[in-house]
Amino acid sequence: MNAMKKLVLAGLVLLASVMVLAGCKMEAEGPQGPRVKVPEMVSVTGGIIEGELPAWLDESAEDNYKGVFIKDRTVILSSFYMGKYEVTQEEYASVMAGQTVTVDGTTYQLESNPSSCTEGSAEYTLFEGDKQEKRPVEGVTWYDAVWYCNALSEKVNLSPAYIIEVTKVSQVNEKGYSISEATVTLNEDANGYRLPTEAEWEYAARGGNPDAEAWDFTFSGADTADGKSYTESKNAGLDAVGWYWYNTVTGTTEDTKPTEGNQGYGTHQVGKKEANTLGIYDMSGNVFEWCYDLYGTINEGEEKDPQGASSGSSRVRRGGSWSSFAYYASVSFRGLNYPYSRGGNLGFRVVCASSK
Repeated sequence: MNAMKKLVLAGLVLLASVMVLAGCKMEAEGPQGPRVKVPEMVSVTGGIIEGELPAWLDESAEDNYKGVFIKDRTVILSSFYMGKYEVTQEEYASVMAGQTVTVDGTTYQLESNPSSCTEGSAEYTLFEGDKQEKRPVEGVTWYDAVWYCNALSEKVNLSPAYIIEVTKVSQVNEKGYSISEATVTLNEDANGYRLPTEAEWEYAARGGNPDAEAWDFTFSGADTADGKSYTESKNAGLDAVGWYWYNTVTGTTEDTKPTEGNQGYGTHQVGKKEANTLGIYDMSGNVFEWCYDLYGTINEGEEKDPQGASSGSSRVRRGGSWSSFAYYASVSFRGLNYPYSRGGNLGFRVVCASSK
């Protein structure tokens, strides 16, 4: 075998190895032919986090502002990959087109794009210069999001992260349905896509390094504006990295809010603001993001790869949105929604294990 052939063969072997080791990062043809638009992923190195109050908080702060890395708690996180962007409408549709569920003997077509912020919407306008297909998907229930994770995993030949038994659907429009009730069990041995745990989400939002200055920034990739506290509804510090209620019209904090049918009322194309130190975009603002966890009290002590409360009726949401105040977009503000909730400001991003 000549030197050139050896070089080509070595390159093919190396590429195959990379695709196996980092499967969730690679784009791939679905088994049925059409190309699946796979979210771009960023590697996040895990670590040990010794909890403490954020530098901009005090002991009197409400629990919702304190996040998951609270004082007297130690969290050990494994490494993982996280979506560089919130899942977009084109990514979601490429996976969910043709997806059906059967409940009590009746088969239902799931809506491939349940978003409110769609092209031609009289209410949720497309921001000048944005690409419609690059806007984050929203209007998804928590159940829709985990179903998407499984469907994406199957299309790229990864093992699904969830066992899902759908028990109820709700009609979105004349084209399709949304999952509004299901029993969901995590398959911890799977290597497929899943929702981030609340600890993974906050760790990545803070930049993944507790020793770095950015760890204590109010927002993901940016600190608060001078003279502003964490409870402020308007905060120009957010302008660099996120869209929220008071900057969604121009990108700069103003006194006025957007109105229905006018510029800035709705989501923005992902990745238009600056990334955080990990190179991840829109973790503060644009759309709230579903996390895997049931919402509950954060306890002191040591825990490895925590997955949230053992019981509860609501799932965690994080990150703020285009239609919320600045403090919701802080890296440690904890929010919640019922898992059947849908809205034009509620989406998600995905994660997967760094290796299995």
